[in-house]
Amino acid sequence: MMVASSWSRKHWLAIILVVIAVWIVYAFIAPGDDYKRCYTWMVMEPERLESVAIRPWTLNPPWLAPFMAPFVSLPGRAGYLVFLLATLVGTVYGTYMLGGKPIPILLSAHMMWVLWWGQIEVWGILAVVIGWFALQKKSWLLMFLALTLASFKPQIGFITVVALWWWSGRDRWKSLVAMLALFALSILIWGPWPVWYWQGIFGFVGDQHHGPWNASLGIWALPLFIPAVLVPLSREQRLIALTATAYLVSPYMPYYSTILLLCFAVPWWAYLFGFLGYLPSLIGTRLAWNGIALMSILMLIWLYWPVARTWLQKRGVPPFSRPSPE
Repeated sequence: MMVASSWSRKHWLAIILVVIAVWIVYAFIAPGDDYKRCYTWMVMEPERLESVAIRPWTLNPPWLAPFMAPFVSLPGRAGYLVFLLATLVGTVYGTYMLGGKPIPILLSAHMMWVLWWGQIEVWGILAVVIGWFALQKKSWLLMFLALTLASFKPQIGFITVVALWWWSGRDRWKSLVAMLALFALSILIWGPWPVWYWQGIFGFVGDQHHGPWNASLGIWALPLFIPAVLVPLSREQRLIALTATAYLVSPYMPYYSTILLLCFAVPWWAYLFGFLGYLPSLIGTRLAWNGIALMSILMLIWLYWPVARTWLQKRGVPPFSRPSPE
């Protein structure tokens, strides 16, 4: 079972100092344009949802609004600053629970991007943590909350939470019914927003948003879900495999939305990809941003190779070895 990380007091102190330093820096320099447009509009001007979605600026389910309202409702820039701090703290907590290393994530280009624009990736991280708690406690209400949070930006961790939901047994149907009820209620409150979003997605792609900042391989990567589901792995490994595969398949996968993968107990080299996004002037924008797809591909190889090697050895295939000098 997944166990929270064991961090020393010195490690905690270092993490807290980095959180404070990063928060102060971005409190001064970050414009928070997406926070001010997408999420502020959803809370303060819900009547604009149709025009904003089709434009599009907001392609998140409207039930995100009550979760962002406590931040948006604060006066001036205060709400944005509080949300930045909540993002940092929530990411550290998620990393603590999922077994990752927080300091590289806090300093990563992923986090820079999230804080600079005021993105909501932290909800996806917390969705997985809450989903894991729901599985352990056999709570369909917590699982419903996890599904709700994961749906804010499905490309981050919705498939991961769906796996947790499926493992939850017969209670999964209660959380599914609750999710469907929320969907129906949202249409009554906000109108036929799925239609507007469908139109917005087409406009999004037509506006070249499938360009250098989209690291997805698309439908060509769909077969990768077969080993992600069938290869014998532990539940923690299965979650990593599903997360990495979903990133490759998702129609839209910007660099920073892969941050959840770094929150798991992944090998040290994975964190190098957290800094790839800082290098567009050195290696070009496409490689700096789309190169994040390599992280998912290498993660799958890292997970599957031990299983494949054991399978080959059981069938008498000798392991790879260096040729001996003559």
